[in-house]
Amino acid sequence: MSRPITSSEYKDQFGVPLAPKADPEKALGVALEVRKFEIELYWKRAAYFWVFLAGALGGYLAVLGKQPFPKRSEALLTISCLGFVLSVAWYFVNRASKFWQENWEKHVDLLEDAVHGPLYKTVLHEANLRFWRLNGPYPFSVSKINQLLSLFAVLLFFLLAAITACCLWRRGSASLSVVIIALTLLAVAVLWCFGRTDLEWKRQRSGEGATLAVLRKTKIVPD
Repeated sequence: MSRPITSSEYKDQFGVPLAPKADPEKALGVALEVRKFEIELYWKRAAYFWVFLAGALGGYLAVLGKQPFPKRSEALLTISCLGFVLSVAWYFVNRASKFWQENWEKHVDLLEDAVHGPLYKTVLHEANLRFWRLNGPYPFSVSKINQLLSLFAVLLFFLLAAITACCLWRRGSASLSVVIIALTLLAVAVLWCFGRTDLEWKRQRSGEGATLAVLRKTKIVPD
């Protein structure tokens, strides 16, 4: 017969010590591995959304070239709204990926000094970095560029949806366009409200680059 167990019983079943001894070297190794994994996932997610957004844009252009605009405006509005929701989701996912990547980078920053010195956070670059040296390096942020691209996709599909909706309203098909737009806004609101990670933290006024640490705790109910 099954019964509820406590957190201490759970740890005892798996041989987890109640007060483990911290090992900075192992912790640093874990942080580096998880950071690498987060970067791999970042680009996999980007490729995933690129496929869907390219399909949405291709579908819009394909429908646009088949029939006169008044007959295809409902389909065009649906496709552009779908592309808008997908591009908003891509933007949110980009910011989430950046959040967790920076989380592990900060762990590396804090742990590496005790293991092998400030290697990771020491940046070496040419003294004469210039943007106009087209064959030279420049400190662009790959993740920030990707976020800006996702914002461009949001704007593009928003404009396509707005133009198509205006054409529908002019021909007296406002009821259908209102339903499609309402469902689109509802989908974005759901992504915004229910797509966030539950972290117990408070916004604080702090300087640029300040870090806030939140310790996540998990316990079993009988405790």
